[in-house]
Amino acid sequence: TLLGRLFASFISLAATSNALSLSAATPKPKAIVVGAGPVGVAAALTLSSSPHNYDVTLLESAPEISSQYDPSKAFLYNVNLRGQALTSKFPRMQKKLEERGVPSGGFGGVDLMIVPADPNTPLPKKKDKMTGGDDDEKDGPKAKPSYWIPRHAMVQLMLECVLEHNADCDENSKLGRIDYCPSTECISIRPSSDKSSVMVKTKDISTGQSLKRYATLLIGADGASSRVRECLASKNATDFASWSNYKPEKFVLRKWTSPSSHQRIKVLQLPPRFQIPDGEGGALTTQSDHIYAIRSIYNGPQNYLSLGLLPMKDNDAVRPTNIVTRPDHEIWKIKDGAGVRQWFQKAYPRMNFDEMISEEEWERFAKAEGTRFPSCQYSPGMGVSNDDGTCGIALVGDSVHAFPPDIGQGVNAGLADIVALDLALKGKNTVTGEDATDAEGTQTLKSNIDRYQKQHEPEIASLARLARFGAPYQYKQPHRIDRIRLKIWTANVVLRLLLNKITFGLVPSQCIILSQNPKLTFRQVMRRADLTALSFKAIALAVVGMLLKRRFGLPV
Repeated sequence: TLLGRLFASFISLAATSNALSLSAATPKPKAIVVGAGPVGVAAALTLSSSPHNYDVTLLESAPEISSQYDPSKAFLYNVNLRGQALTSKFPRMQKKLEERGVPSGGFGGVDLMIVPADPNTPLPKKKDKMTGGDDDEKDGPKAKPSYWIPRHAMVQLMLECVLEHNADCDENSKLGRIDYCPSTECISIRPSSDKSSVMVKTKDISTGQSLKRYATLLIGADGASSRVRECLASKNATDFASWSNYKPEKFVLRKWTSPSSHQRIKVLQLPPRFQIPDGEGGALTTQSDHIYAIRSIYNGPQNYLSLGLLPMKDNDAVRPTNIVTRPDHEIWKIKDGAGVRQWFQKAYPRMNFDEMISEEEWERFAKAEGTRFPSCQYSPGMGVSNDDGTCGIALVGDSVHAFPPDIGQGVNAGLADIVALDLALKGKNTVTGEDATDAEGTQTLKSNIDRYQKQHEPEIASLARLARFGAPYQYKQPHRIDRIRLKIWTANVVLRLLLNKITFGLVPSQCIILSQNPKLTFRQVMRRADLTALSFKAIALAVVGMLLKRRFGLPV
């Protein structure tokens, strides 16, 4: 892409011209960040900024910067206040987010229209507001919005911030620079021969050439299949045996399957401002900043489908709709464009797909394999360092936790990892932000990484639990057992909401609602939810005891 070529050229020229001036200056500490997604770029910006001032090498296996629209990654982020704890640290980044995102409250706050399947049914005259969270001020303020933004747009604005940051380095020599290396794959990691740094062996994907790079701090931000974490989890990683706090089993993922895990997903591209026919004649022209849920006539276990379109700023951009189904859905058995078009036209008699979607798009969609939602997983090991505190490794984002997108915390949790790591490296408590020192009263890289591990690991463990129970039936999975479990889950949510209201907040709301309050950590969210569950169990045991006493005259 043009931005990618300009970015790589700018970084290369800046690094070359800066090398001469740095030769006479005090060398800056070196950091390597593996992975140039939003979390990796956030890590690079944070480490290269004051007070850390690392010179950062940002490695990305993709050949170009992923700031252009890609239907295989055409999903949207909802950057809430947890994520904005990071973006607000960079005023230009926050300003771009507010300009290019669609503001909303919690999960919603934007116009939502549910489109009936029956073409003879008129469209709703009044759109609903898709909102999230509890209106009770005790559960958190609702004044500040979150922002819907496509992934590629989020990556682009963050990379623009990298260019601006490197330009700032010309005026402030204390800042570290960011050197971007595309088409570069992380092969292995180990301590350097003198034990003072971490060696990262990389391979240029385009040429096959290998290179050894060295840094005092290595950040793994390379996704759910993180190579950095895999190297640490390997039982053959004997090179790290001299690090007393290193245990490979800590970096083995803990996994749980939620009701939304392993669902398959791929994208169908609709044109901008497409029209939805109205049962009363005429048609509604869609708007990009609205949410639409278009129902199909099918409701069976293997053919149920609903098209969801999330809000985006650009009214002239393609509208991606995610097709999310169980793996046995019949849509995955159709491999040709004509067959897929026929299936959709029958499922959605209201929509005129023949005029909306080209044959090329139907063929692309039919052949796309898509991807699958991950398990709810996290790595108990988040960081490790040598005993001298001269070098260390930390994991952030999907490399340390991953889960299906139904709780809306994916990118936010990753950005929150960077905020926690930033605090830890500053010698502060990652929860309270207060100053913290190790037993000797000094701050070292070892003590700071240990603090990140100790204080932030309970947070991501709670996040993995939230992902399992928060909103696992958001996609209305159609299997019969899914529908039964959905009713049970809904009853649980309603019961907790009622108890929350009638007890004036004494009984907490359901965990997914509590999680909308950025003042609560995920650990606090799950503790409150667990307290309600324990109360239910105590009441149930008391009732059983009373029944036993009444029936058999047993002492209780």
